Amino acid sequence: MKLYHGSPNNFSTVQKNQAQQGDNMDVPKDELLDAIYLSPKFEFALAVASMPEGAAHIDDKKHTIEFENPQLFDQEKVVYIYEFDSEAIPPENLKYVDEQQYAVINMPELRPNRITIHKAEEIMRFYELKNLGHSEAKFETRILK
Repeated sequence: MKLYHGSPNNFSTVQKNQAQQGDNMDVPKDELLDAIYLSPKFEFALAVASMPEGAAHIDDKKHTIEFENPQLFDQEKVVYIYEFDSEAIPPENLKYVDEQQYAVINMPELRPNRITIHKAEEIMRFYELKNLGHSEAKFETRILK
């Protein structure tokens, strides 16, 4: 299975990070891991990479995203999607979190199989962005690795 990590930052390896709970959010403590978070859904990783500062609510069933600070969403922001094969990760290190995420535990970093470059506006292919004015978007994917 392919797994994806989205970020506004360009890395050669993806490193573990302590997950944080946002204000006014109720997240179970066992989901706030010091881990590398990956998603089986490309569009979810793209959404995470494209988010402006502040909280966001992604409704995967309705295909909508609501941003705490929609005025900060930059359609032109360059984002990176890191692709991994789950078979290359030891099963004891791959923890199911929910339908959107897996956590890679007890590994400090992972080297992606492939890195692609996108623009934040591409999330509009998959989600309706609430409270945003949209312009006509052009989508292009560039492969780094």
